Amino acid sequence: MRSERQTCVSFGAILLAALCTLLVGGCGSGLPEDVAKLAYVNRAERFAMDAPAGWTVRESGGAAAVLVMAPVADGPVRPNVNVVVRQGAAPLISLHQEVTAARKSLEQMPGFRLIAEGPTTTADGRAAWTATFVQETLGRPVEQRQLYVAAGAKTYLVTATASPETFAAEEPNFDVCFRSFRAAW
Repeated sequence: MRSERQTCVSFGAILLAALCTLLVGGCGSGLPEDVAKLAYVNRAERFAMDAPAGWTVRESGGAAAVLVMAPVADGPVRPNVNVVVRQGAAPLISLHQEVTAARKSLEQMPGFRLIAEGPTTTADGRAAWTATFVQETLGRPVEQRQLYVAAGAKTYLVTATASPETFAAEEPNFDVCFRSFRAAW
């Protein structure tokens, strides 16, 4: 017959083992399952996405939280995707307000030409907006697609960039990042 002390110790060991299993397994990561399986997770800014095969992922101390780059430049511009996270002043940022302000800023850029824009949804079901355009950077035209996601007081801006000559060929790579992007879990 077990003593009360042996039963408490055994029960405590079982609880400790269960807790350790949870902490080491996916549940202990503190991430939703769909986020934990992605190639890149930024816990500090609470976003995640996959990266195209062979592309380099580099966290940045600058304006962009992360830069995902093609292995080589295919033309004058090395294809890349970056994510900028902006903290808003209001407790809730309207996606419409964010897109309107960004559009005004974009229209001031040299050589700006809008190709397409419209509403979309992120992989985790958040309302989002995309805009594809050409503008000049350092005297060269570049084509970009931007994904705007407003979540609470943060705005996530995912930007894909390539030269206009190679942008269409890189779209499948850009789509890897855009289709998998999740924010503010």
